[in-house]
Amino acid sequence: MKKQSLFRSWFIIPALCLIASCTPTTKLKYVVNDKDVSVKNEFFNDRSEKLIQPYDYLYIKIFSLDPRTNDIFNDQSGNTFNTELLSYPVDDNGSINLPFIGIVNVKGLNINQAKEKVEKALATGLNDVSVIVRFVSNKITLLGEVNQPGQYSFYDEKVTVFQALGFANGSTTFGDLTSITLIRESNNNIYYHYLNLTEKKIAASEFYYLLPNDILIINPIKAKYRSLQDYPLSIIATLLSSITAVLTAVILARTL
Repeated sequence: MKKQSLFRSWFIIPALCLIASCTPTTKLKYVVNDKDVSVKNEFFNDRSEKLIQPYDYLYIKIFSLDPRTNDIFNDQSGNTFNTELLSYPVDDNGSINLPFIGIVNVKGLNINQAKEKVEKALATGLNDVSVIVRFVSNKITLLGEVNQPGQYSFYDEKVTVFQALGFANGSTTFGDLTSITLIRESNNNIYYHYLNLTEKKIAASEFYYLLPNDILIINPIKAKYRSLQDYPLSIIATLLSSITAVLTAVILARTL
């Protein structure tokens, strides 16, 4: 009986250590598939257009039948890919400064409205012009438990939270997808929002689409803190597991 009791003790101790270090897998999965049939699988999300705000950068390409006009407004170096050199910063008043035209306020306009306003401003001094307007230098920052933290550029008006994580090659094994912090600046105020990427209803959230200059922080699961703080305990658990295996072999050998 003493041998059996000793065997149980040496087996239970490391087992408890192992259980304590376990983490629910639901915190590590994107969009968990809930078995509850009442959970919706379809969500509506209003993807509204991004409006131009101060400190945005706009790529503006001006076409004209007049070659001299093209020379004035467009890059002649042949570098068609460096759009930042052809971009115009939006100042703190929401305006851009076009050569020979002057100040054009575009704050609060969408891309098509800005295009029409720039074309109208150009028409006062030029004939037969056409304009392309695009956002450029859009950046988003990913920090915390992602495989490649850093700042990433994109050229769409906005990206989804999952696309943003894809920029950083996804979360690490310690990333808690139920605890995501989104930092967003609006009207000179900083706002903190908290997201749960394991829920399907994230697709209907107003924060499903991220905006330029958003910061996304993937927080770590508690198991990471335990692995750092209780490192000696993990060593002890390993030793206990080894001792348990040896004692089990000895006890079995003596009972045969």
